[in-house]
Amino acid sequence: MRLLVLGGTRFLGRGVVQAALAAGDEVTTFTRGTSGEPPPGVEALHDDRTTAEGLAALAGRDWDAVVDTSGYVPVVVGAVARLLAGHVGHYVFVSTINVYPGAAAEPITADSPVHDCTPDAGRADGEFDPEQYGPFKAGCERAVDQFFAGRSTHVRAGLIIGPHDNSGRLPWWIRRIGRGGEVLAPGEPDRPVRFVDARDLGAWCVHCGRERVSGAFPATGPPGQTTMGALFGACRAATGSDAAFTWVPDDFLVEHEVGGWTELPLWLPAAQAPAAYDQDTSGAESAGLRCRPVAESVADTAAWLSGVDELPARPSMVSPAGIAPEREKELLAAWHTRQAGHAR
Repeated sequence: MRLLVLGGTRFLGRGVVQAALAAGDEVTTFTRGTSGEPPPGVEALHDDRTTAEGLAALAGRDWDAVVDTSGYVPVVVGAVARLLAGHVGHYVFVSTINVYPGAAAEPITADSPVHDCTPDAGRADGEFDPEQYGPFKAGCERAVDQFFAGRSTHVRAGLIIGPHDNSGRLPWWIRRIGRGGEVLAPGEPDRPVRFVDARDLGAWCVHCGRERVSGAFPATGPPGQTTMGALFGACRAATGSDAAFTWVPDDFLVEHEVGGWTELPLWLPAAQAPAAYDQDTSGAESAGLRCRPVAESVADTAAWLSGVDELPARPSMVSPAGIAPEREKELLAAWHTRQAGHAR
């Protein structure tokens, strides 16, 4: 298969390229060239998809499929889709479960309503506010289908993990747990969580392009995949640390104004996000999505992190900062004081 990858050198795009090369596909990447080069054997094109001059590098060329990992603004995605419409057989667009307004608040299925966003929304230079992320991804899907109706896959990805993760979420926890000592663990250890490894999602994107799988799919780990306790245990095992987890309930953290997702990545209060990890992935699984064990992803990510001094930044998005060590100690002390008071 001749495959065009829009993106391909950071995180998920890297997984797409690796899977395609392993399958013997001819791979072309189109990037700005700011995040390194793709592996050997890839034709690397460098330019800016937000300009007509940049897109000229793709004009008049044919591919069997395209996987778009770097589309965030509808008007920008529409320009690419228009250019490729007569030259590409199938369009795989990497979207997000955030296209659903009810994501986190209610269980999500493929048929849940999505944000109402027009296919021409946004600025032509590709700049956008992070709050527009979910609505704009919905608009991007519509922009693709203006030109690839019936021959597109919309991969509505959940939380992506694995080596080269630039989200600031799981890597922060691996590093924090790796430092050892008493760790503030939010919520309950048996709270379910779900993830998809970038390598598994990348392989599925390639599969969807090859098999011309059509439709929109919530795409994350299977139901019952793992729990917060098992995840943190995997982080401890992967780093060989002596971390001891103190599980602090949601109400205490909310009372102390702890930032969900920012100070404590991967955590949101259950009362605010009762269905944060409740998505129906049966459609994606029927269409071939397979997920490796989370512990394997954690171990591989920890191994990668051991050689990384500074975590890569995620473009155009706000990455979690993680709780400051001093604040974590203060919260733990306050929690122990409350528990001691209740024990009297």
